[in-house]
Amino acid sequence: MMRDTDKALEILTQALDLERRGQNFYRQAAREVSGEKGRDVFASLADDEEKHAAMIERQMRALQEQRQYEPVPGIRAPDIDLDRRLFPPEGETREAEFEGDINVLDALHFALDIEMRAHSLYTDAAKKTEDEEGKKLYMWLADAELTHFDLLMTNYESQVTMGGWV
Repeated sequence: MMRDTDKALEILTQALDLERRGQNFYRQAAREVSGEKGRDVFASLADDEEKHAAMIERQMRALQEQRQYEPVPGIRAPDIDLDRRLFPPEGETREAEFEGDINVLDALHFALDIEMRAHSLYTDAAKKTEDEEGKKLYMWLADAELTHFDLLMTNYESQVTMGGWV
């Protein structure tokens, strides 16, 4: 049976991969989408994902060295519904990498998929961990991904209905 620390490191490894993929995609989108507002949205998301990745890396080091999560000053576990799914898991999942020219709607759709995956990983981890600091970390990250999802969905809907960014 896998130890709790091993489970946590496995989850954080997956999380780090998602955050880095998101960051790389958002940086690419920020360079390639047309319009300053779109570039700003994607650049801001890339910066957030970079911060999340750094936080995850610190937790991984703490777990490897001290066998426990490190308290993160300034974060609290938000009151979120850990059973909420952003979308029902229907249809095909998108490829792990975005290829080709970046169309705004495709970019937003791909970004929504990234955020859904991350949110699901963090809510599942928060439900499964009994460590208070770990639960707080995962709930905070899930809430951050929900904020990203909401921003992206608002802009997706705005692109479809009005042809512009919010």
